[in-house]
Amino acid sequence: MVRFLLIAPRPHWDADFAGISGGADDSVTRVAPVAIATVAAMAPDGLVITLHDEALVPVDFETDADFVGITANVSQAKRAIEIAREFRARGKTVIIGGPHITLDPGAFEGACDVAVTGEFEEIAEGFFADMLSGSLKPHYSGGRPDLSRSPVPAWELFDNDRALVGVVQTSRGCPFECNYCDVIQYLGRKQRHKTPDQVIAEVQRLYDLGYNRIALADDNFTVYRKRATELLDALIAWNGHEGRDHVIFATQVSIDVARDDEMLVRCAEAGVSNLFIGVESVNEESLKASKKRQNLNTDMQAQLRKVASHGLKIEAALMVGFDADDLTIFERQYRFGMGLPVGTFKISSLVAPMATPIYDEMLKAGRLDLTGEQAHFPGADMVTNIIPAQMTKQQLYTGTRWLISRLYSPAAFWTRFEALADILGPNPLLKRGTGRLYNSPSRARANAHFGRMLRAVSRGNPEIADVIRKANRLMRARPDIRDGLADILTTWMLSLYVHMEKGVYDAEWALMEAPPFDRVQSAA
Repeated sequence: MVRFLLIAPRPHWDADFAGISGGADDSVTRVAPVAIATVAAMAPDGLVITLHDEALVPVDFETDADFVGITANVSQAKRAIEIAREFRARGKTVIIGGPHITLDPGAFEGACDVAVTGEFEEIAEGFFADMLSGSLKPHYSGGRPDLSRSPVPAWELFDNDRALVGVVQTSRGCPFECNYCDVIQYLGRKQRHKTPDQVIAEVQRLYDLGYNRIALADDNFTVYRKRATELLDALIAWNGHEGRDHVIFATQVSIDVARDDEMLVRCAEAGVSNLFIGVESVNEESLKASKKRQNLNTDMQAQLRKVASHGLKIEAALMVGFDADDLTIFERQYRFGMGLPVGTFKISSLVAPMATPIYDEMLKAGRLDLTGEQAHFPGADMVTNIIPAQMTKQQLYTGTRWLISRLYSPAAFWTRFEALADILGPNPLLKRGTGRLYNSPSRARANAHFGRMLRAVSRGNPEIADVIRKANRLMRARPDIRDGLADILTTWMLSLYVHMEKGVYDAEWALMEAPPFDRVQSAA
């Protein structure tokens, strides 16, 4: 038998939570790694597949695997190369695939024996045949396949009791053209969809493995209304019926979903209640320049309040560092964010990812930092690879850190949380379900770890402890929205923990009325 080890590297840097260690065999991760599980599901008989998530366990470089496969996005790319180097030094054949090698193959030159670019479904059969015959080629190029060919991921090979959230990829691609987004470069602007039956089969598989939280990995879940309606109707018919408890789904949508009341009602009924929305900026000139047209000519605060009124919880993206942004943008974004019905924000500096329109534009203008890690891993350690137009890179870094600290502060969160309680609608799924999954043994390890993490956030911090006490009182007073408020509180604490661990959140800065531009903070 041929042994094939598939690795998801630990992100070298990331604004999102990757994992938390509780001992050699007791780490947990927030989101299960769908890419390696999907590749494993395409393998034929004759291969023994092992899945390895480095967020959980260090890589065993003395493995007896015959081949080592590594998948990597930009945040994993540097670590992928390091892992590949170690295995090749031991004589292993290393294959690297995924988004970043597709967008920037030059970054991996000499780093692997086999490069796989593009998507895998259409080339899987030939690739594995070559692997089994010992005749792998140096390069395999996949296209953009019909997703009806994509199998249910091989989750049975993963340690599912060590992840909180399962993943179902429902589509690939996005029809919008935001100039800083590399998704459309990698997956295309023509969105391709799995059928509702495929999605339900994958959801059921994760449910059977004990997941009660599932991320629908879709770059824009509702952009095609007919398709979204069909899928939501299928989820409504499945979620909480036939003795199942209800599952909480999360996905990504654009703000224009607020214009469709029927769609919002369907999302709530289906349990697609955690929505990530790219709000990006209060500065309309920045939205125009980045071609974020769906956010223009609309009252974003009113639109998000409408979304929340349906019982849907929002995580919003805010971005700073556009050419139209001057040094006032950080305070403007803070005031803007405080008026949104949002508990948690994903805050970032504008970056020019490889192969995007903004990358080409900045390269032609001589405004790209092509030194060090920024040459192939743009955005490393929260530092932009763009030379800003109206501020220095140092000022952008400082302002971004201040904005994170300010919006994540306990006082700011409580202000938004209390206001949210007056807007958030009830969860319609509470009327059905068994409650069984919330005590599922397969979630016990992950839940225990994340419980310890949440306690660690509040321990020794009276302000956070006070927010928790006040939030618990509010939730007892509002049983109709208690589950939604609890989810918002927990998500804020998890994200705050991450920012604390990364050294991005600064409690002193959180109290400052404006960014401390006079202080030196590294933005190398």
